[in-house]
Amino acid sequence: MRRLILVLILLLLPAVGWTGEYVLIKGKGVEVCEEYGKNLNSFDLHNKYDMACKRKINSEFTELKAPEWRKMDLWKNREFLKKVERFLGLQGSYADPDTNLQEWERILKERIEETYLYATVIMTSQIDIDNDGKMENVIKYSNGYCPGGNYFGSSLMVLNDDKSEVDIKKTKPLLQNPQYYPKLPNEPLSRGWRFAMYDVFFYKSKAYFDRWSGDQWIGSKDKTEILKVFVTETDKKGKASTKEICRYRFRPVK
Repeated sequence: MRRLILVLILLLLPAVGWTGEYVLIKGKGVEVCEEYGKNLNSFDLHNKYDMACKRKINSEFTELKAPEWRKMDLWKNREFLKKVERFLGLQGSYADPDTNLQEWERILKERIEETYLYATVIMTSQIDIDNDGKMENVIKYSNGYCPGGNYFGSSLMVLNDDKSEVDIKKTKPLLQNPQYYPKLPNEPLSRGWRFAMYDVFFYKSKAYFDRWSGDQWIGSKDKTEILKVFVTETDKKGKASTKEICRYRFRPVK
């Protein structure tokens, strides 16, 4: 009940006259950063969560596009879901399917309802995410109630050609999560994705991805909401590398 009240408060914030903007703090003069920032601020940003769960693209910015995402049927693809959640370190978070499959499936039926506070959604798309001229099978996994839940996050992954497994090599460049402490034994490669929301956009047909974070980890230097934009590019030898090109900080304005 308290979670529901918090969500209602967040949704009612526009009525009390608050607004805000994303201020570009890295990437000034970089065309894509300037344009993407103008796009973000072209919407009424009533609170810090307005662009957290999903970034919006204003149709007035014709060079900016969003991918065509399709929602995956998680009940039909529950064996695949197990693999994704193992990669994300969520094995056993909602009962362990290896030891108690019946309970895991019972909870899954609740999780796939988007009205549920811990809803789980996987969106799929074909995107040249590493800008090498070839399309990849990209998924966006979202878990938890955004905005305002005690727990939420989304992560981007690349699948293999037959969409049966996470392609770890191609997914690594998308794991842009700050690491505030040394990696622990058996800790997943994807660590640090919680409380971060990833998304993808195109600018002049080139793929970029971004990471919104209201970071709640101990040791975080980003004490306010930060939105970072990254680009992955592939060299002639087929090696992909990722760099941060833009950074915005959300600034509330009364």
